[in-house]
Amino acid sequence: MSSKSIQAKRFNKDKKISKTVAGIILFIVSVLWVIPFIYMVGMSFKTGSDVLNNPTHFFPTHGNWTLDNYANFIIRDGHLDNLPKWMINSIIICVLSAINTLFLCLTATYAFCFIRFKGAKAIVSILIASMAVPGVIGMTAQFSIYASIGKALNLTSNPIYLYAWLILPGGASVFNIYLIKNCFNGIPKDIIESARSDGAKDFRIFISIVLPLARSTILLIVLFTFTGCWNALNWPQLLLTGKGEGLQTITLALTGFTNVVGDPWAQKAVSMSTATFSLIPVIILFIFTQNKMIDGLATTGVKN
Repeated sequence: MSSKSIQAKRFNKDKKISKTVAGIILFIVSVLWVIPFIYMVGMSFKTGSDVLNNPTHFFPTHGNWTLDNYANFIIRDGHLDNLPKWMINSIIICVLSAINTLFLCLTATYAFCFIRFKGAKAIVSILIASMAVPGVIGMTAQFSIYASIGKALNLTSNPIYLYAWLILPGGASVFNIYLIKNCFNGIPKDIIESARSDGAKDFRIFISIVLPLARSTILLIVLFTFTGCWNALNWPQLLLTGKGEGLQTITLALTGFTNVVGDPWAQKAVSMSTATFSLIPVIILFIFTQNKMIDGLATTGVKN
């Protein structure tokens, strides 16, 4: 048997072992991620006494399944609560945030990748270095600017002004620019130069060539932005607290909704039902777009 065939067999054996180990690790990680979710969903159908007596059980015991926790969340004092408003508020903010992020990040990244100007590499380097700074650090400065402008123009309680500050500050995401830049770097420069030689302007190249080739990455950015905005708590809490329940987002509303029940153990069950309910839109979004999301993750790693 030749040395090449021995090396090939050894390589195949090592490859199988690597795949097996990777599969085991991924399975363990998946289980660790899924177990809390199953526990949360199961507890949302428990009664307060069941939570107290059987806190380690994943599902209600003795068939004591109940929908009262969801009813307490959706209906208050016999009528529909602000749930539809909270859902609509969150959807509006998330959709507009995604549009704002796409516009700012795509146009900025196009300029960095396909338009030659002095200082482009330095700007990109500074932006990437700024990823090491936690975003929460800038909240104090942002809130100070928001409060100063709002007081000067008497807009601190204006819904449009509040939502504008929820949407606009997070638009220029350095992380999203980094992902899009990796995708744009995979587009052959010859295509761009050929289009320019045919008389195409940057706007036409951006719309007709670059965006179609970056569809998967664009969808990935939309998913990241939507889920991040949907789950956001600190910034909405800072702006919307005390402005009325009708302006709150679904995530902010969930933080104080367990107070509708007096029993502390029933509160835990209600909190699980509210958390489960808040995840439904995001789960549906991922179910229908997971294949495109994987394609987008793959294209963000492409280089020339």
